Amino acid sequence: MCFTFISIYAKKKYMQSNPKMATEPVTAGTGGATGLFFQQLLQSPEFGEFALLLKRLTGLSMTLNTPDSTTAQAGIPEDTGNPLCRMIRNTADGARRCEACDRRQHARAGVEGKARLYTCHAGFYDMAIPILVQGEHVATISSGQVLPERPSQTAFIRFHRHLRWLDIPERRLRQAYNHAPWMSHERLRSIMRLLEIFAQQMCTSAWRIRTLEAGQKRPAIHKARDLVDERFRDAQLLLADAAASAGLSVAHFSHVFHKEMGVTFTRYVQSRRVEEAKRLLAERQQSITKICFACGFNSLTHFNRVFRRSEGCSPSQWLLAFPRQH
Repeated sequence: MCFTFISIYAKKKYMQSNPKMATEPVTAGTGGATGLFFQQLLQSPEFGEFALLLKRLTGLSMTLNTPDSTTAQAGIPEDTGNPLCRMIRNTADGARRCEACDRRQHARAGVEGKARLYTCHAGFYDMAIPILVQGEHVATISSGQVLPERPSQTAFIRFHRHLRWLDIPERRLRQAYNHAPWMSHERLRSIMRLLEIFAQQMCTSAWRIRTLEAGQKRPAIHKARDLVDERFRDAQLLLADAAASAGLSVAHFSHVFHKEMGVTFTRYVQSRRVEEAKRLLAERQQSITKICFACGFNSLTHFNRVFRRSEGCSPSQWLLAFPRQH
């Protein structure tokens, strides 16, 4: 992972080295209800307080990430994490590798619905704990970035050999390595269990927020969202259909929906289709073209444009950052 807070930085770096991808702004990749949940969880006082306590007790940093790992926020704003990780991610190649590792491991944790303790691309122990609300992956807590063994000359030689692609002078790397934290696998598992319990509490809070807001929103919006859930795969689904189901004029419905949901109806439908497309892409059972039409897009060009706007990359590029799991 190398500290998930670098997600936005990594995407900027990757776009700088890939001009074809630099046409889209760097924004959060998650929209609709999931994006709202992420913001609500991020703003909860419990998240910041827990992150501070975790840092004081264990020395570990904690980050809250969107499900697709394109947006992340450290629990303690001024906390930059492991200096050695920061050194790695400050290189273009390191940033790209961190981004791909985060995306892959966080997505897997969300699909499996359970926490993951893994070794990142740079050789650090990292953790990914998904937050699920009624089965929906709304965020991921990440922590770790610790060495798997106490720093030593022998261990550094292995570490340096593993990172032979890294363009950093050996002396600087060794100095940062000697000050990097390390932790046993057993202790990290205990900390991960603590984070799982916290994530469960965050789930409960998110569900209460959803229930409260659902009671406050107009019934018309409920009907429209139900219609989208039922028909988002239908390329013929129109704004007029949703307005009719809500019993409102098109103009009035469009205004109410945007005000209540924070996005236009069209963008809401597109975000629902993109989420389904990502799910099908991860399964690797169908071609990109088949997934395009199965999710309600009426052309591959349109699918690529909407997907790129949402995820910052094309479907095929997204697959490259999500290697097949063995």
